[in-house]
Amino acid sequence: MDAYMNRVKETSPIHRERNSNQTWIDQGSFANAILKRLRKRVAKLTKLPDRIIRGSEPLQVVRYDKYGHYNVHHDAQPIASHSHLNCCHLNVTKVPSCRLCRFITLLYYLNDVEDGGETAFPVADNETFDQQLYVKTMENDQFNLMEFCYDGKLIVKPKRGKAIMWYNHFVDETTGWLGERDDYTLHGGCGVRKGIKWIANNWITAPDAALAHVKSSFEVADEKMLEEHRKLNEL
Repeated sequence: MDAYMNRVKETSPIHRERNSNQTWIDQGSFANAILKRLRKRVAKLTKLPDRIIRGSEPLQVVRYDKYGHYNVHHDAQPIASHSHLNCCHLNVTKVPSCRLCRFITLLYYLNDVEDGGETAFPVADNETFDQQLYVKTMENDQFNLMEFCYDGKLIVKPKRGKAIMWYNHFVDETTGWLGERDDYTLHGGCGVRKGIKWIANNWITAPDAALAHVKSSFEVADEKMLEEHRKLNEL
């Protein structure tokens, strides 16, 4: 039965946890002018230093066709249960044996969707939220956003040019660096019923205090490309 259900999940677009196509675009020193301007706007909005912005993950661009969706999930992982793992952005060769340390999510809507494709936050502002109890007591699979999109506490309709931002983690008051995950950030992409949905995810990563001095893999790669470019110009 388990094998059968897994086959259904993988072969049926409606039953997959995620049904989308995505690619990643570099935002480093050799990015095009539009992405460089975007990076500066993100720095201004978040008030974070350029090193944090530049050292974050590449921009993820996602296309959802009809029945495209992404069921409820978190963008980051809790420190408490993953403290033995270092942040993925500090060493991307360790993926998936690492911890997603996405401090901030910025989601950009790139087009108007004919029908569906909302972003749902099922437990936003739910003061009594307890994740284990929530899962145990739900009458329906509230994580399934093909069916239960509009049961969420907060529903955001996609509109070209709109962006939403949220913090996946608190700030550690002692160190000023990455704190524990905010479990209220459960979210997902509702099913597209008509048309196509385009979005982009900008994940701003931040390390734990103990490794705050370590450069991210993306920052190291960017500096290496700059150095190679400098040497070529000297030839």
